[in-house]
Amino acid sequence: MKIGSDKKNLHDILYSDDLVNYNGIELLNKVRQSIIGRNISVPCYAGSRPFIYLDYAATTPTFQQVWNVVCNTWNQPAEMKTEIIREVRSVCAGYLNAPLADYDIIFTSNTTEAINLAAESLHRETKNTTGSVVLNTLLEHNSNDLPWRLIPGYSLIRLNINPEGFIDPVELETLLSDYNLKFLHGKKRIKLVAVSGASNVLGTYNNLEEISRIVHKYEANLLVDAAQLIAHRNIEMKKWGIDYLTFSAHKAYAPFGSGVLVIRKGLLNFSPEEQEKIHYSGEENVVGIAAMGKALSILQNIGLDIIMEEEQILTKKAVDLLSQINGIKIHGIKNTESPLFHKRGGVISFSFKNFMPDVVAKELARNGIGVRYGCHCAHILIKHLLKVPPSLERLQKIIVKVFPRIVLPGVVRISFGIGTSPDDIDVFTRVMAGFSKNSTGSLDSRIKDFVNDRQQEVFGS
Repeated sequence: MKIGSDKKNLHDILYSDDLVNYNGIELLNKVRQSIIGRNISVPCYAGSRPFIYLDYAATTPTFQQVWNVVCNTWNQPAEMKTEIIREVRSVCAGYLNAPLADYDIIFTSNTTEAINLAAESLHRETKNTTGSVVLNTLLEHNSNDLPWRLIPGYSLIRLNINPEGFIDPVELETLLSDYNLKFLHGKKRIKLVAVSGASNVLGTYNNLEEISRIVHKYEANLLVDAAQLIAHRNIEMKKWGIDYLTFSAHKAYAPFGSGVLVIRKGLLNFSPEEQEKIHYSGEENVVGIAAMGKALSILQNIGLDIIMEEEQILTKKAVDLLSQINGIKIHGIKNTESPLFHKRGGVISFSFKNFMPDVVAKELARNGIGVRYGCHCAHILIKHLLKVPPSLERLQKIIVKVFPRIVLPGVVRISFGIGTSPDDIDVFTRVMAGFSKNSTGSLDSRIKDFVNDRQQEVFGS
């Protein structure tokens, strides 16, 4: 589609397309056919193969209809762009069940910027913040950990998780009670609890409604990093009592470059002049905002309950098949018959005995399968899962400085989305089973990898 300069009305830009007569599972099937790049083939050692994308937790491919919105928005006049921003703000409010009468919706560049804005706002509180505490968890992405370490006058503490990746509500309440009711820590008070809506490593969905009830019982506020939640489960901000929520559009089938901070009215601690600059900065990317609005509208018309059911089927299949492969250790919930399994989304991280994660990822790539390996910007959680002691952590820091190309321990992660099919899971697990059967050991494999890579560099393919 060409980028045009014809003036269009709001409905034509955001809502008029070939999907208009579909919803539910019919819309889901139509959207799957419109994923940009879905038919791409990639060169593999055994010849060209269709690319299987299993990295939705990192970023989601977009739909043709979203790209069309980008093209239609690009050269619209200023007044139409203002209408688009206003409309998408309403779309976000409806999608998140966050009424505009109760919440401010601020457009940002991504989740990280949104959380940093929330952290800066907390720092600007007029109250004395000496002894204030932010509480988060071992599950957090660095974006929901690093900003809280740097607020003057604040300290950061973390909740533990159980082996399946869930926080303990009793421990949460005990901590809040000790700090905010019993005053066992002097003048220190927990002002904010900042949690991930879903883990980008373990795929676990903690009970945000229960967490919110406990948090507000002790007069603290709740921030939810919804980057891994936004495209997969329903969100009820007002009903659950969430005070802040953040997400990135590229986690919800829109392009990079736009995100959202939703904040309960009265909590934003910036001057009117500062707020104007913040809004102006986020709203410069009108095409990104329009694309996000379109993507969220499509997801809402499909129904998050339908998306959840489809992803649960894929997750169960993948966990069951991976569990049968010798040497695989799945992190998080492994029992697909567990009553908690419905709280596990389509993110599965695993370790492979005797093999570094980069070796596994390269083998999958050679078979046309894209996954992610490493620490997934959740280093504290990975160290916890792999039981890395402080002494080894210090040694690793030295090793990385001396040998920067060394790959340190991590995990392999697969993650699912709208474009994932049961056949994709079958191909992935067949490759993994073959790798397990044919590999002779991690050192052998890495030597072969090194020799093959050097041959490619010297002699070409």
